[in-house]
Amino acid sequence: MRIGIGLNLLAPDNGGVTNYALTLLRHWPEFAPEHPMVLFSFAHNEPLLATLPPASRQHEIRLQTQEEALLHFDKIDVYFCPFGTLWPRPVRKPSVLTFHDMQERFYPEFFTAKELEERFFHYDWSLRMADAVVAVSAFTRDMSVQIAGAARGKFHVVPHAPDALPPPVKPAGWTQADDGRPFVFYPANFWKHKNHLRLLKAFGEARAGGADLTLVCTGSLLGREAEWREAIRASGVGDHVRHLGQVPRAEISWLFHHARALVFPSLFEGFGIPLVEAMQTGCSIACGHNTSQPDVARTSALYFDASNPASIAAAIIRIGADESLRVRLVAAGHERAKDFTARQLVEGHVAAFATACRRHNPLRVWFNERVRLPRSQRPRTALTPREVRVAARLLHTRTRIPRGYEHVSP
Repeated sequence: MRIGIGLNLLAPDNGGVTNYALTLLRHWPEFAPEHPMVLFSFAHNEPLLATLPPASRQHEIRLQTQEEALLHFDKIDVYFCPFGTLWPRPVRKPSVLTFHDMQERFYPEFFTAKELEERFFHYDWSLRMADAVVAVSAFTRDMSVQIAGAARGKFHVVPHAPDALPPPVKPAGWTQADDGRPFVFYPANFWKHKNHLRLLKAFGEARAGGADLTLVCTGSLLGREAEWREAIRASGVGDHVRHLGQVPRAEISWLFHHARALVFPSLFEGFGIPLVEAMQTGCSIACGHNTSQPDVARTSALYFDASNPASIAAAIIRIGADESLRVRLVAAGHERAKDFTARQLVEGHVAAFATACRRHNPLRVWFNERVRLPRSQRPRTALTPREVRVAARLLHTRTRIPRGYEHVSP
């Protein structure tokens, strides 16, 4: 198979999704050389693509628009979109997309009406029109099937396999005053679901409760610097919070290697790549018992209720002070990290591409073009009552902590 991969959404601000796509491309020639990737790339991709080895870019076609990919379909056997949407669509080739999450069905308040309309249009109809779907977790597969009505038989659950972090380099923004101060670490862009505001409130409570720690954050503030400064002021922990902005992966590596713990209070994760990066680097984990996080971390994390600042604070206090707990979590993390390998990542995608080739047929093409495409043009901007019920049920079932998993109360 020759796989054409659309890279229009490959961008630094795309968080873990960009990490995933680069890891897949980096290791593809090693584990699937018989199935070459044809990169449909764009000028804005170049800084990221430049980090790949030459073998990953042997077959590359530079485009001006996504639709131009159609002009080169004679050069591929499968069309692959790794960023959650199939575009252009429908296509008269076996098609695959990687689906990461539909957060808007669970937290619509985090999105504008326009964003909701775009997500309903792209996510639902991409899932339905694609011949196969790579889901990054069982949770992502379940939401796609139960909420969007996608056929379960087209899904392959393929967990992320983050590249090993490079040798650690002390962050350029690190000061002499920072040396020797124990800290917890949170790498995340300032998206609402990443729950920074509750984390800051919880960190203030943890400091008041005796946690002698600094909180170090990285990632983009997304133009919301004023909101961040106000949250710091309101939490009363300004002298104990460091935001280093977007930093190179070598500096991320240093922070993981030196942090007392990764504190990961996200309200919603389709997967959660930093959890695996923490396992790889021997950093203990405290995270929310929600969505995909217990599936990923299993027994290698201390779990808390990410919607409750008091619970987050209790976890920060405990993981900061309990060395024996940290040792147990790190040991469990080393074992769990063995389940996320580049070979499994590539082989899972090869299987999905083969499924797409088997499922693709003239009847599916006709149904996509004549039935699904016209239906997809009907705009909507609100969740249906059924979606609200299903999303609430999925969230509830994911809050149950399995027996034997470390957790805090409240």
